[in-house]
Amino acid sequence: MGESEPPPQAPSAARPTPGSEGARTAGDRVRDLIAREGRPVSAAEVAVEALGIAGCPEPVARRLAGDIVAQDARLAWVDDLIADAGGRRDLSPLAAMSFCIVDLETTGGAPGSCGITEIGAVRVEGLRVTERFSTLVDPGHAIPPHITHITGIDDGMVKGQPSIDAALPAFIDFARDDVLVAHNAPFDLRFLNYERLRLRDGYFTQPWLDTLVLSRRLLDGVVPRHDLATLAAWAGTAVMPSHRALADAEATAEVLLALIGRLSHGARTTLDAAMAIGQPSSRRGPGAAAAA
Repeated sequence: MGESEPPPQAPSAARPTPGSEGARTAGDRVRDLIAREGRPVSAAEVAVEALGIAGCPEPVARRLAGDIVAQDARLAWVDDLIADAGGRRDLSPLAAMSFCIVDLETTGGAPGSCGITEIGAVRVEGLRVTERFSTLVDPGHAIPPHITHITGIDDGMVKGQPSIDAALPAFIDFARDDVLVAHNAPFDLRFLNYERLRLRDGYFTQPWLDTLVLSRRLLDGVVPRHDLATLAAWAGTAVMPSHRALADAEATAEVLLALIGRLSHGARTTLDAAMAIGQPSSRRGPGAAAAA
């Protein structure tokens, strides 16, 4: 696109005006796309599939998609994706849900320029841990000394370990369609979605909960801080967090179970109600959920 060209304009997403009831709005086309894909969609997909703009630069695609969402109350941002605001509600009780609690160790905070060095996860079914997943990951570059000081993971430990191209599909198989849970979940989800998208395998689109947000909303005034170590001490977890992925995932799982007990209906609380509490209130803004 030449610098002198104005950016493409999004077709109106407002409801059809009287006399044009048959007209299809951009919002209609986005909702059709979401229904067709059966999942939330990215701004790039909206630009191509709903607006017919091929090769649209990402910032422009996000601005156009944002205009559509802002003008159509039927749509909403969910982290970096666009979803049907009505959505499919899940009224299943938490006691009946299968959760995949995940934790990552990385070489830094920015997906792309930093890599994953370890993935740890546990599955909780019927409110008890049933399976575990753990793998070191070779990030493909040197691990900074200050990261090694925190995690204990050094270059020698990851040498010969699977690359993320091999480790991520194994984790995807483990996670299935479980509700994803993490402490400061947007951090982990940004890395996981970046790598999954890079592998041309879409996004993690299942429901998710953030124990950091749950803690801030359920334990305000009960604990002095909401970091994982403080919450593990509050919950009396059998496994203490140690900046290693599996141990931190196990501690997070125990914290999750303790937090479920604090919900008004405990394990009978529906997933829909838990998600309303356990996700950042800013999740309807693109990329608004930042690492805490």
